[in-house]
Amino acid sequence: MGVTWTDSADKHEIPHNEALYAMSHPHHVVKEFGEPRVGDVPPTLFIGPSRFGTLEVLAVIRPPADVRIFHVMPLRESTRISAGYEGK
Repeated sequence: MGVTWTDSADKHEIPHNEALYAMSHPHHVVKEFGEPRVGDVPPTLFIGPSRFGTLEVLAVIRPPADVRIFHVMPLRESTRISAGYEGK
């Protein structure tokens, strides 16, 4: 199926290529980051770099190739702490 985006992923106007870059070059990844939000699979959190600063990207991943991205924004302090990420 590939990569799909929900409307909420665009809420903070981060370009898709920036979110994909952050996911491809993560500083930190947390699988099963909280309860399921889109469907029945817990999301994966990616914290990674972009031209817009460090991003938090939440996606539901269904192997082998289905990725649904539903949240992209600059990294919040609350997310950094709850994810146990020591960077900035």
